[in-house]
Parts: sequence; C-alpha cells; structure tokens
Amino acid sequence: MYFVVVVTNNHFEPGAYSNATDIFYDFREASLNDTTGKKYGDIGYQTDSHNLQIFISMLEGHNSSTNYEDLTPSRCANLYNTDVLSGHRNLFLMTKNTSHATNNNTLLDIRDTTNGGPSGSRWMCLDSEQSSHKCDTNEVASKVASGLPWLVTPDGGEEVEVRGCKSEITKEKCKVQFSLGIMIAVIVCNLVKACCMIMVVVRSREPTLVTLGDAINSFLRIPDPTTKGICFADRRFIEREWRRGWRTGPMQWKQNGIQRWWTCVSKTRWITCNICFAITIVSATVLLRLGIQNDAQVFKTDIKSM
Repeated sequence: MYFVVVVTNNHFEPGAYSNATDIFYDFREASLNDTTGKKYGDIGYQTDSHNLQIFISMLEGHNSSTNYEDLTPSRCANLYNTDVLSGHRNLFLMTKNTSHATNNNTLLDIRDTTNGGPSGSRWMCLDSEQSSHKCDTNEVASKVASGLPWLVTPDGGEEVEVRGCKSEITKEKCKVQFSLGIMIAVIVCNLVKACCMIMVVVRSREPTLVTLGDAINSFLRIPDPTTKGICFADRRFIEREWRRGWRTGPMQWKQNGIQRWWTCVSKTRWITCNICFAITIVSATVLLRLGIQNDAQVFKTDIKSM
C-alpha cells in the first residue's frame, strides 16, 4: 500500500500554511496495522518508523529528505501506471494552485491504494470526466505523455492540474513465501512414496505390469485357468452360462458386420461421459467469460493479449 497526496505548488516552501489535521486523520485510518489492529500514533504501533517519520515530515511541508525525487507529469504517470509498483512508493502530486494562510490549505487530498491489488493505479482517474469503475489508466498516461494537462479532483474540492510529482524511492524487496506446515507435509508424503518404491524394487521379484504388452505377456506365460478353453466368449456369454450353473465352453464366432471402435463401450457410458464433459466445458467457458469481463474492469492488461 502507498499513499497519493495532492498538494499545492507552494506546499514545500517556507512559511506555507500546511494544516495536516484532517489529512492526518485520514492517514491514521488508512495506516491501520493488519496484525495488531492499531493506528499510527497508538501505543504499540509497529511499522517502518524511519520512513514513516519522513512521510509525516513531507506532509507537514518539510522537503529535506533525499528519499524523494522530482518527476515530470509524464514520467510520473508512466511510472505509476502499473498494477505492481516496485522501487517507488508514496507520491505527492504538485498542482498549479497556490495556497496561503488565508486561503484554505496546501494539503488538498490524500488517498491510499493497495499495491498489487485490483485498484493499484485507479487513483490516476480522479478527474471529473472518468469514473473510477470505468477507468482506463493507459489512456490517462497516454494523454499526459502527449502533452495534455493532467487533471485531478481532490475530495470535496475543485478540479486542479498536476504540474509535477515527488516520488519516494524505496529498495525493491523480493522474497519467497510458503507455508512451513504444507512444505513439511509434502516432504513427508514424498519420503513415504520414495520408501515404498524402493521396497517394491528390492523385495518384489515378479515382472511388473506397466503397459498393456506386459499384461499380454503375463497371460501368455501363465494362462488364467478360469478362462481356459472358452475363447471368443464375451461378458454376456459368461454371465448367462454362470447364472444357469452350466460349465462354460468356447463360444461360436459370429461376425456381425464391421465393428467400429466406439462399439467397445456401451451407450450408457458414452452418454454419461459426454454429459460430464459438456457440463465441464460449459462451466469453464462461463467462468472464463466472467473472469475476462472482471479483469477488463479492474486491470489494464488485456488477458487476450498475454
């Protein structure tokens, strides 16, 4: 998560009227610690205190930190036009408006956004012409890059134009996250599987039945006494003879026309299998369509172009 703060062009000038009371209240609400449930300023609040103090200092109008760099509107829009932001964090949008002690406040608005979430860069559409639900940040960045003014509307204020940005530079952090319990369970299961395979290889001397050819070879070497002498007998013939208590014997060969490959399976199995496949395909198609529509509303990347 990072914060986007809209300020006037004299916010960082000495003597500028910067009243952070209302902004700081919004900041406390947005900076809620997910683990402890505490807000900034509460006893026991844990966070990156050094960077947080620098950000608070910037909110108060002090620009003495080297952690922030100046960016042009086009560079700023292009840099923050991403779903996953790395290398930069909190952002100050410098507008063309000027504020004095008798004219409102240098702090115009503050917004928090979830880095990597569905609204990672939707704050760029804070103008009067676009809805945040139908936001195309690529269009905003393209307009700014072509020289058109970048207009934003602070909460409860009038539309202002962005003339520059101050962006916080951060170190990129990459790490692998996994569940230790699941990892231990997977290792134990794989270990048991490996031990079973070793035991089978060491103790079993019988030929393994892996392919259909192995099964045919086994029956040729060791014929099944149950089916001995009853060639050409099918399932129906066996069930009919055994039900009557008769001794089964060889069945007379009858060729009933050309036997197609699909006749090996009964119609009931074909119908059941096709119905299951149809349900799966239709369900997957509907869910994929809904997913594409949802991604088109909250993400800039078109799934069809990936």
